[in-house]
Amino acid sequence: MQKSTHSLKKSLLISLAVVCAVGILMVSIGKVSQGNTRQEATRTSKTAKKAAKIHLTKREKKIARHYKLTKLETRTASKTHITAIGDSVMLDVKPDVKRVFHHSAVSGSVGRQFYSLPGIVRKLKAQGHLAKYIVINLGINGPPTQHDINAVLKTVGKKRQIFWINTRVPRHWQNTTNRMIAKNAKKHANVHLVNWYKASKGHKGWYVSDRVHLNLTGDIYYARVLARRVSEVLN
Repeated sequence: MQKSTHSLKKSLLISLAVVCAVGILMVSIGKVSQGNTRQEATRTSKTAKKAAKIHLTKREKKIARHYKLTKLETRTASKTHITAIGDSVMLDVKPDVKRVFHHSAVSGSVGRQFYSLPGIVRKLKAQGHLAKYIVINLGINGPPTQHDINAVLKTVGKKRQIFWINTRVPRHWQNTTNRMIAKNAKKHANVHLVNWYKASKGHKGWYVSDRVHLNLTGDIYYARVLARRVSEVLN
């Protein structure tokens, strides 16, 4: 009988300890959640104040209407100096990217793959033509290797910011490419994922018949997605 009573007390104590632990955990989660909410509210308030002070030029107003961007997104893109490097998709969207990002140098090439990127970045840096903000759009012609990505990151350094656009392409390497980009964006503070794959989901009308390259409507949305992400990171 005593053994049974002892076991019951022990079970009750264990149950009580579990309940306390769960309670403490929930309180901690609640505090973290409240902290995140306050930080987000503060950031939103600062962004709103910054946007309220912006008076767009005539040129910027046209861009804001055409690409459906906010005043802050439009002004941020207009003032940000970028170096954009990509494949034939970048070549297609070049006019729109240059229109939205007034201070931009855009290099697109048919068939360009990731393995050519380290050499391109090294050359641009040596010539003094590598901006503080770099946009990379490569992936429709094949997946990257971590070796090539590491080489690019080493040349770029930690003071420059990279906006890496993932891909939507009906090829078996699509998911591999996107996983590699996402992995490196999580690992490196100066690498930011631009999720074109997610943004273009369900929008077949943005593509031409090969389902790889964009039509004029797709070009607009591509530039819009990039501008929004740049503004989100920089503000």
